[in-house]
Amino acid sequence: MKVKDLMTKKVITATKDEKISRIAELMADFDIGMVVIINENREVLGVVTDRDIVIRNLAKKRFSDGSVDEVMTHTCVDIHRDADATRALEMMGEYQIRRLVVTNDDRKLCGIVSLADVAQVKYTNKLINETLYEISIPNPQKDKPLRYLKVDDYPL
Repeated sequence: MKVKDLMTKKVITATKDEKISRIAELMADFDIGMVVIINENREVLGVVTDRDIVIRNLAKKRFSDGSVDEVMTHTCVDIHRDADATRALEMMGEYQIRRLVVTNDDRKLCGIVSLADVAQVKYTNKLINETLYEISIPNPQKDKPLRYLKVDDYPL
């Protein structure tokens, strides 16, 4: 099965000049966790997730309502619409993400494919389990260090 057969075609998008609060409103209104940032030609510039807003804005006590360009992820992982659904699962595990931006031959936005979309494919249970495991393991990337708390960090 191809990605284009599974993807969500109606994607909520915004430009990089949109206010962070407006992006948060879109997420709340449409019950989504990611908005794709595009230019006037539907070329993908990046994505912004609810986590991006929290980690890059609120957690740093910036409380900025500047443009989404301040908090978005400028490099997003995308997949071609004609790729196989199993490749989408492999990429999700490899990059530890739950959603992929779907593009066409011109690298313009076509849709979004999520782990939930791929879960609907018959005979993917084993691959889904492996992908969930890969997404859930501690992230080994040095630019995203995990900090583990010890029990004695909290006095009784």
